[in-house]
Amino acid sequence: MGALEPNATPRWEWRIFGADLAALEAKLGSPTSLPRRSDEIYLLNALTPHSAKIRDEALEVKRLLRVDDGLELWAPAFRSAFPLSAERLAAAAAALALPLIYLGHASYDEARFLEEIVAPCPALRAVAVRKSRLRFSFHDCAAEFVRLQIGAAPMESVALESEDERRLTQALRALDADPRLNVNFPKGVERAAALAS
Repeated sequence: MGALEPNATPRWEWRIFGADLAALEAKLGSPTSLPRRSDEIYLLNALTPHSAKIRDEALEVKRLLRVDDGLELWAPAFRSAFPLSAERLAAAAAALALPLIYLGHASYDEARFLEEIVAPCPALRAVAVRKSRLRFSFHDCAAEFVRLQIGAAPMESVALESEDERRLTQALRALDADPRLNVNFPKGVERAAALAS
């Protein structure tokens, strides 16, 4: 198991996807941020439950630690800006619990990483995601409303998270949301990508 990055605090997370989640967004109240737009690449992982993405010219990995009544406990496990050294790539592979293929170069920029590491790996699939995200605070939990585009498929997502599982459960009760309907971001991206193809 890959070691967690310094100051990485596991958080319980709940998320739902849909074509129109305006009613849930309205329940969250007033946003605490302006919309943040980003273009990201999710690396869907067919072998392990862990998650990886490329955002802001860096590779990020989160590990799924536990599932309890639908809620999921995730922890940041790796983040490093490109170019990535062979040593950092080995750390990322360990965080994802994936075997590392032969490395022919001392370092990898983002394009070479996608072409020579991700593309040949049968366990990984790169999916481009465009996001516009608003942040909220709801019943002492962090929350977000996201509009996302995967290919031609537009979608919306609402998420709540907290370090305290009981607090998250109480917030979901106030939101009138079922914890068991939780769909994490990689699974949501995978389903949207299937619809877009």
